Amino acid sequence: MSAMLTSGELRQIPLTAFLAVAGILFPQIFHLFGLGAVFLPMFLPVMLGGLLLSWRFALTLAVITPVASWLFTGMPPLIPPVLPVIIAELVLISLILSLMYVRFKLNFWLTLITAIVADRLLLLILVSLIAPQFGWTHPLFSTALVISGLPGVFLQITVLPLTMRLIKNRWKLFTESEE
Repeated sequence: MSAMLTSGELRQIPLTAFLAVAGILFPQIFHLFGLGAVFLPMFLPVMLGGLLLSWRFALTLAVITPVASWLFTGMPPLIPPVLPVIIAELVLISLILSLMYVRFKLNFWLTLITAIVADRLLLLILVSLIAPQFGWTHPLFSTALVISGLPGVFLQITVLPLTMRLIKNRWKLFTESEE
């Protein structure tokens, strides 16, 4: 693999930066209205990046966005370990979206639903392992946390297809991927 970036990869740098900034600002805006955690606002720009960027840039976006948000705003918190869980979720969801949709050009809906289901399963597993370490031992705690994100899943299923349609119709440059 060459160390030089192709022109297609160079075009992805500003988009990655823009989506990272959106991923920092969206949660702040949602939290102003008390809507943060349930609507998963950081996920929207990162998932959009997964649908538009090569897997390398999607992975970079998935890691940089929550870390930069934590550095600038203190959110998501380290204790309880929300930051590492969100990083794991965003990495998984971004890689699935980018590999299935951008690289292998699979069906949009199959890709989106696969990524969302994989994310919810990963969250269930991680919270089931981590929660008891913090004294949260109720048998339904993990399930309740996963269910509490369903408004965010609904938002993802609503906003991402509309956004992708708009981008495809208006800015064909972003949907012409070069791997």
